[in-house]
Amino acid sequence: MNIIGKIFVFAVFVMSLVLMTFAGAVFMSHTNWQAEIDRRPEECRLNQKPGYKYLLEQAESERKKLVEQIGGLTRQIGESEQARDQVIARLQSALADKAAAYDKERDEVVKLREKETKLLDELAAAQTDLKKVAADVETLRDQVRQQQQKVDQQVDRAAKIAGELQEAKSFLAVAEERKAQLEKQVANARVLLKQSGLSLDNLPADQLPALDGDVIAVADNSIQVSIGADDGLRVGAVLEVYREGRYLGRAVVRAVRPDHAVAELVRDFARGIVQRGDKVTTKLKA
Repeated sequence: MNIIGKIFVFAVFVMSLVLMTFAGAVFMSHTNWQAEIDRRPEECRLNQKPGYKYLLEQAESERKKLVEQIGGLTRQIGESEQARDQVIARLQSALADKAAAYDKERDEVVKLREKETKLLDELAAAQTDLKKVAADVETLRDQVRQQQQKVDQQVDRAAKIAGELQEAKSFLAVAEERKAQLEKQVANARVLLKQSGLSLDNLPADQLPALDGDVIAVADNSIQVSIGADDGLRVGAVLEVYREGRYLGRAVVRAVRPDHAVAELVRDFARGIVQRGDKVTTKLKA
């Protein structure tokens, strides 16, 4: 056998091996389609799918269910359409009623507008009359206000005069009562002084005791102080008026009572406005 024969023998051997391998692969990949079709889910192994027959049965079952659902939905749609037709019929009837009511309301609105126009005209005329009356009323109010101011001024003046009169009457009554007492006391004092060879009229000014008191009332140019004859104060005595160390002026005693006195302010010594509560003294301290 020459070299060419050996090559052909080797080639035939290799081709035989290839054919045997291909035949084995075909055999291994062969599928029993009938078994595949009939295979149930419980027969599946290694995550293989169920058979096509079983899948077809499942699909048929699902189809029947869907057909039943479609039938139910069709009946529901029919019932809904029937209910819709009934609702539409009721709405159309209600719409017709509303249209009739609208026409009636429109006629009433037209009448009301005509009435409103008439009332507006009457209102405009009434407003014109009201403005005229308001102007007259305002004029009368001004006149009444002016008269009221005059009356108030007169009433205030009368009340002030009445108060001053009542105060004067009170002072007069007290003065008359104390006058009688003082006259009696002065008479007795004069008798005693005469027996001692003295007189009230020539008593030296430096013998007036140092007295301190308060201003208890202010009226025009006169003041009433809280010291009187019982404290040794006499008519003609000079009082110095001050407030918290500030000098305000001088006053001369014009009338003396046992517990108070009335003094007249000296304008030349005025250094401020004297008020109730200010202090008075017969001798200022340095």
